[in-house]
Amino acid sequence: MIEVGFGFRMVPGPVRSSNATRPTRSRWHWLRKRGNVTFVRPAAEIDDRKERFYLAIASVFPLSNITATDPSAFRFHYFSPYIVLSALSIVGGLFIMAAALVRLNRVGINAMNIAEPIFFGMCTLLQLLFVRLAQAWRGFMVYWAEREEMFFARPYGAINLRRKVIGLAVCILTSALVEHVVYVINQAYNVYQESLTCQYNVTNPLKLYGTLTFGSVYQSVPYHHLLTMYLLYTTISLTFIWTFTDLFIMLVATGIACRFGQLNKRIDSNLQNGSEAFWGEMRTHFVGLIELVERTNRIVGPLLIASCANDMYFLCLQTLNALEDKPYDINDWYFRYSFTFLILRTSVKLWFAADVDENSVRTHKLVQKIRSEHYNDELEILRICSSGGVSISGMGFFTITRRIFLTMAGSILTYELVLMRFHRSSKGVGEDLPCGYID
Repeated sequence: MIEVGFGFRMVPGPVRSSNATRPTRSRWHWLRKRGNVTFVRPAAEIDDRKERFYLAIASVFPLSNITATDPSAFRFHYFSPYIVLSALSIVGGLFIMAAALVRLNRVGINAMNIAEPIFFGMCTLLQLLFVRLAQAWRGFMVYWAEREEMFFARPYGAINLRRKVIGLAVCILTSALVEHVVYVINQAYNVYQESLTCQYNVTNPLKLYGTLTFGSVYQSVPYHHLLTMYLLYTTISLTFIWTFTDLFIMLVATGIACRFGQLNKRIDSNLQNGSEAFWGEMRTHFVGLIELVERTNRIVGPLLIASCANDMYFLCLQTLNALEDKPYDINDWYFRYSFTFLILRTSVKLWFAADVDENSVRTHKLVQKIRSEHYNDELEILRICSSGGVSISGMGFFTITRRIFLTMAGSILTYELVLMRFHRSSKGVGEDLPCGYID
């Protein structure tokens, strides 16, 4: 049945199907097709550029032709400027990681100096995963658009998803920019203080900054200005991709959680509705969102695993750094801001991702409130489908729910104790000789 107004329905016409265009079936396809009810009257206030996810996220996820009104028009080009820049940062990240590992093999490993190869290795992996995601983005967004189309009709209202996406992106990226600017100032001040303490005869400040900042690299290769500029670009781009991965997970989770929120709002206002056709439609919409979450987990799962692993390690490392005395006030202020930003960014990412689980579970709680005299077959199927909820998952290894905060806190405490013991046993190992710079 097709609902065309408030209470008036008509029988749908024949639907043409083709084997060439038939979408891939999921394990939920039989539930989605059973008694399908679809709105045909669009909501007057719907603005595609504000409501459709693939258009809302286009402002922060650069791809060729990504602002096209039809996601099937998206294109991935191997020789686009974005891929060239990504390749440069990937090669640079691998180069710095290799140089850092060579240095560690020469001087030894401690709890602090091992962070350099881990950072560049993990961020390079994130860059590679985003290239993989860009290749699958067209098909993913076509699938996403099909699943959210049902929410662009009455009585669902506008939610201005684009405003949520841009607002979140501006907050996270602005904070990240401030963090990196403070890092550069902090590093420049450290170089300046070392030059005063060691009484370097500095004729080339850029060489001094590059040699001390990228000491692992310049212990293996001779200094060059162009190489320093390339290393600076690599550091900036990989630092950005780390932050952007957390932001991207937040945006994807927001796009799904908003749809569950719309569905729950409609169910909440129809708890006295005993229409089998209405509950058949709610079941169809809920199953469509389940399918969307499962597809999202397959596409975004590797990014989520790498992102959480990176965040967990650096939360442990920064907690260890909190026990160390800082030589200058600017070091202390930079550490406080950087650590706070890391904690907040990780927490917000997990909170937004857990919203998917919270909203899907709320659907089941709302269905449980319906009185027995309003029960019917479609409502019972919806109750069964919603009983387990659905969550953003890291390739099935873990799911993001509210309980993950306690799990992460316990894990951080455990690994922090191990890291502290390793730090005490390796203290003094792997440290370079002071005042080793030669102009």
